[in-house]
Amino acid sequence: MPPTPSSEEHRHEDSPIGTWTLLCIIGAAMTAGWLFLYFGVFMPRGVVQ
Repeated sequence: MPPTPSSEEHRHEDSPIGTWTLLCIIGAAMTAGWLFLYFGVFMPRGVVQ
């Protein structure tokens, strides 16, 4: 049986919670990694000579 238009509209109303959660976790991990590299590796070495 083909889906009805109302069921199609209802399907698009739901937000992809798992996708947003994964996106936020990966974004936070990449930001933390960048901050570690910048402040933990590059800044202590000082300026380029």
